[in-house]
Amino acid sequence: MISRILVGTDGSQHAITAEEYGIYLSKKLKRPVIAVYIMDKKLISEAIIEDVAAALGFGEYGDITDKIEEYLDEKGKAILKAFAVKCRNAGADCSIAQAIGFVAYELVNMADPEDLLIIGKKGVHEDILPFRLGSTAESIARHSKCPVLLADKEFREIKNIVIGFNGRGKSIKALQFATDLAKNLGLEGITVLSVLNKDDEEIKLQLKQMVKGTVSGIDYQLIFKIGYPEEEILSYTQESETDLLVIGAFGESRLKELILGSTTSFLIQRTDIPVLVVK
Repeated sequence: MISRILVGTDGSQHAITAEEYGIYLSKKLKRPVIAVYIMDKKLISEAIIEDVAAALGFGEYGDITDKIEEYLDEKGKAILKAFAVKCRNAGADCSIAQAIGFVAYELVNMADPEDLLIIGKKGVHEDILPFRLGSTAESIARHSKCPVLLADKEFREIKNIVIGFNGRGKSIKALQFATDLAKNLGLEGITVLSVLNKDDEEIKLQLKQMVKGTVSGIDYQLIFKIGYPEEEILSYTQESETDLLVIGAFGESRLKELILGSTTSFLIQRTDIPVLVVK
C-alpha cells in the first residue's frame, strides 16, 4: 500500500504535528519514516537579503547570506536531531535528510508515487504569510505524485475516517486508499460522504453501487447530503468525531478553480483536522 512515509518539517507547530503523524503511521503500518528539512532558497534569495540588509543599515549583504545559510543549516540539523530522538523513543524505523532548494519542488521530487508525504498545513511563517491558495503546503498537495497528508496543529489518533465521494475517478482512488488505510490501522469501518445538488434517487443508487464495488473487507456507512460539497463536508466533520478527512486531489481546471474556487483548497484551509489528498 505505502512504501515509505516522508515528513516535511521546518520546526513549526504544524510540522511538529506532521512528525507525530509520521511516527504514528510508521509504527501502525510498519513502514519506514523519513524526516526531511529543506533549507528554503526563498529565505536566502538576494532580493530578500538586500531588503533586510538595507533595513539594518548595511551597504553590503554578502556576509548576511552566509550567516543566514549557516543559521538555516544549524536549525535544520537541530530539528532533525530532535525528530530522530522522538523516533528512537517511540521505536519507529526512521531516518533523516537535509537539502537546499525550493521547499515544494524538493519535497515533491523526493517522493515516489508509492510513498505517503506528510506536511503541516501551515509553515513556520504562518503568522506573516497566512495559509492561502498558492502556499507551499497547497502547492505540494497539488503537484505531488503521491498522497499527501496535511496536518493541523493538534495530533489525534486516527479512529474515524471520512471520505468525500462523488463517484469520479479521483474520489474512487481516495476511497480505495482510505479503505486500505483503515484496514491496516485495524479500524472497524469508515464513513463515505456524498453530497448531491438535489435529491436524486437514481444518482444515489449509482453511488451506492460504486461504493459497494470499491469497499471490501471493512464495514462502511454511506451518508448523503444535499447542498454545496465543501460546505456539507466541512459541516459534517465539525459535527462528527472525524479524525481524518480523505478527498480526491484538485478536480477542476486551474482556470475554473481561480473563478469558482476549489473544494480541495476550501477543505484544506477550513478544517481543523488532518486532510489526506489522494491523486
